Amino acid sequence: MIQTKNRGKYRILPGNPEKMGASATKDGYNFAVEVSDGKKAELLLYRKGHQKPFLTVPLPEEERTGVISSVEITGLTVGKFSYAYRMDEAFCLDPYAGAVEGRETFGAPMEKEEGACCCLLPEYPVMRTTSLHRPYEETILYKLHVRGFTKDGSSRVKNKGTFRGVIEKIPYLKELGINAVELMPSYEFFEWTSLTEPAYVYPAPAEEKRVNYWGYGTKALYFAPKASYAASSDAVAEFAEMVDALHENGIECLMEFCFAPGTPSGFVLQVLHHWQLRYQIDGFHLVGDASLAEEASKDALLRKTKLIFLGFDGARIYQGKRPWFRNLGEHNQGYQYHIRRFLKGDEGSLSDFTYYLRRSPETHGVINYLADHDGFTLYDSVSYEQKHNLDNGEDNMDGSNENLTWNCGAEGVTRKPAVRALRLRQLKNAVLMLMTSQGTPLIYGGDEFGNSQKGNNNAWCQDNKTGWIDWKAAARNPEFAAFVKAAIAFRKAHPALHGEREPRLIDYKSYGCPDMSFHSQRAWFSQMENTCRFIGVMYCGSYFQDKDGNKDDDLYIAYNMHWNPHELALPSLPEQKVWYLTADTNTPEVFLTEENQKKVSAKTVIVPPRSIIILTGKQEKRQNDESMAAL
Repeated sequence: MIQTKNRGKYRILPGNPEKMGASATKDGYNFAVEVSDGKKAELLLYRKGHQKPFLTVPLPEEERTGVISSVEITGLTVGKFSYAYRMDEAFCLDPYAGAVEGRETFGAPMEKEEGACCCLLPEYPVMRTTSLHRPYEETILYKLHVRGFTKDGSSRVKNKGTFRGVIEKIPYLKELGINAVELMPSYEFFEWTSLTEPAYVYPAPAEEKRVNYWGYGTKALYFAPKASYAASSDAVAEFAEMVDALHENGIECLMEFCFAPGTPSGFVLQVLHHWQLRYQIDGFHLVGDASLAEEASKDALLRKTKLIFLGFDGARIYQGKRPWFRNLGEHNQGYQYHIRRFLKGDEGSLSDFTYYLRRSPETHGVINYLADHDGFTLYDSVSYEQKHNLDNGEDNMDGSNENLTWNCGAEGVTRKPAVRALRLRQLKNAVLMLMTSQGTPLIYGGDEFGNSQKGNNNAWCQDNKTGWIDWKAAARNPEFAAFVKAAIAFRKAHPALHGEREPRLIDYKSYGCPDMSFHSQRAWFSQMENTCRFIGVMYCGSYFQDKDGNKDDDLYIAYNMHWNPHELALPSLPEQKVWYLTADTNTPEVFLTEENQKKVSAKTVIVPPRSIIILTGKQEKRQNDESMAAL
């Protein structure tokens, strides 16, 4: 057992090995760290901003509990001291550190001097807000890279590439209709990492000459906000300020984490608890291994926190029963694959399209997306068929070769009016498919106005204009930017498009039609042809209600991804109700105002090539309507 020792005004006492990292005590701080068997260990204490320790505390093996060394040191005050460890001859940071100094410049070369980067004694702000607990079906998710979101000068924010830069863009996110953001790694990952040493061994040599811009490496200090993402010298306070600002504007804040395979589940849960309790984070997306899904979903502290994984068996975890709060969410990779196939008109894609259109499992949410950080941006997915990754330094060998994209007739930038018009229509079709699917839609930052990476589908090392969002694209594509905002608003206005449960395709309440049904040249059919590239989908509004109990309108959405127009039969509506044309992606504005919606009196509707139209079934207007014999 450690004997009490006096070092000037500082006393060294036995510590608590259960509290890993540095934690405040009544008179000072407790330090606890894991030390590999047989290694010599020392605690190094610094005056903040200094690179030479003023106090070195030996951590002898005979005084360890298991492999944990712990000491309490009195007389230390927050804001004036930093610390690190020496294991044998290696200088190490605390893997449980809640903040660091010396990492304020993104992408800066690793300092070789010992003490150039140190851990700070933790001081966590008092949060003004708490988690929002919004259900998946009511969530519109926006994924962003904190640095790349506002780093480009076109963002027109004061604090570019920082947490405060995100705060400055909150009015834009609200106007767009976003109510949740997902942050790509925003903890203290290392842009230059060793392939053999853990992150807390510092400095790690830059074995690769390319910066890890995305942050998905497995070398990181997972408890600390990224210092270089802060406009101020206090990343902890600034991160908390951002979360509070998002919450105060009705926007949830989710974080992505990437752990090395085999990371103990206990450590991962400690990380999630830290961010949830300290910063009121609303959810987490754990990239990669989904083996922790079941354990995390049943964790008492995380029971009302969104937990997103790629692939898990929700039916087995919950035995087919709906949990009180669906905290598990599936990063729905299959959605992107199959919806992109249907979008570009691939044969045999219709059945998968209808499956993913209605999919919303009883046990968990699904996150639908058509573009993510890994792959082409949405704009590039209709502008490139080949990846253009030479700038990544791997002779274009990196990145996926199976992107399911179509350039609409020309590779990359073109002045051909027909190609540009087709690309715009395909972008609108893509977004409207996303916003009329039952899962939770995710927009990758910049896709809402046509941001491009010039065909680079693996921009992990592009800390430059390729990887940053070009906000000038919004001015270049005003028609598309306005459409995305309208599409989000339309989704929110119609409970049929984001119901609490997956449509059952039957009339189980005897309203006269199923909750959701499929239609073609005949109003009702049960068989889909393999070669078909179009379909009509009807939602019976009586099955879907808003929070006030008001029933939704009936909706008929016709998707035609064929290169020819097609005539689809319209289902009959109850008496006093008629169909009104509400949206058409073959027109510039797409969504018609209430005054401009025209009654469709015909029994069929003609859908233009590669277009989507939406009809709304509601009570016939009293004023004279201009009937439409055909569209």
